[in-house]
Amino acid sequence: MMIKSKRIQAWVWFFLFLIPLTTFAQDSNAAQKPDSTSLFVQDAKHFVEVGFGLLAAPFMFDEQDWARVGLAAGGTAMMFAMDKHIKDFSLRNQTKLNDAIFDIDSYQGNHYSLFLAWGIYGYGALAGNNKIRRMGLHATEAFVYSGAISGIFKIFIGRRRPYAGGGHLYFRPFRPFDDTYQSLPSGHTTVSFAVSTALAKSIDNVYWKVFWYGTAGLVGASRIYHNKHWLSDVFLGAVIGYYTGDYVVGFDKKEKPRIFGKRIQPWFGMNVVGLNVYLD
Repeated sequence: MMIKSKRIQAWVWFFLFLIPLTTFAQDSNAAQKPDSTSLFVQDAKHFVEVGFGLLAAPFMFDEQDWARVGLAAGGTAMMFAMDKHIKDFSLRNQTKLNDAIFDIDSYQGNHYSLFLAWGIYGYGALAGNNKIRRMGLHATEAFVYSGAISGIFKIFIGRRRPYAGGGHLYFRPFRPFDDTYQSLPSGHTTVSFAVSTALAKSIDNVYWKVFWYGTAGLVGASRIYHNKHWLSDVFLGAVIGYYTGDYVVGFDKKEKPRIFGKRIQPWFGMNVVGLNVYLD
């Protein structure tokens, strides 16, 4: 019964979300309605290109990018000093009201966020609204790739979750099938910030942006409240999620990916997928 209730809440939330979406996301090219099949092929190609671009991105980092990486790592390390205090504080403030507020991680930051992205994409495709369709595509890309990045970090770092006890500095890397040692970073927070950033940056409206970033922050807080993650887990997840969502939205304006100085781009043909390597 509880699971069914969560599903109902998620779908109600989605349909309420469509009301402001149709108001804010007016498509200036609504009269142009390309063939739906070609659009799906184009979007599938974009999805693959974004994934390859994220894979190649570290090879193209400049000094500013590496400075951000250093700040993220340093900020996470600094949060370690606050982890136990924040955990104790959240456990001391378990109330029915807070339970209701922080229940948001039951229907955001998990598969429901992916359903939301798909719903936006499908709605945009059916309505012939390219802006909404692209928004859904970006949200889907942000969800999938931020989740993959978070999952890789979790396995390599192998940090024990707070509910397992034993302190906040206990690590056992490379245990892919043991969720107890996949605390850092927070996957819910990563995905929430990635999808929220993709949606927030798609429409230039301050209330829209506050809503999405606010809900993502609330998801992060809920993971601490439910004793699933440390503060530092949530911080790193938010950073990864934000920059993944930002990368996805701005991908079409970025320089094509390069690895070891060579420009490489996915290539699609009839029943063939490959890579083009440019030596320029």
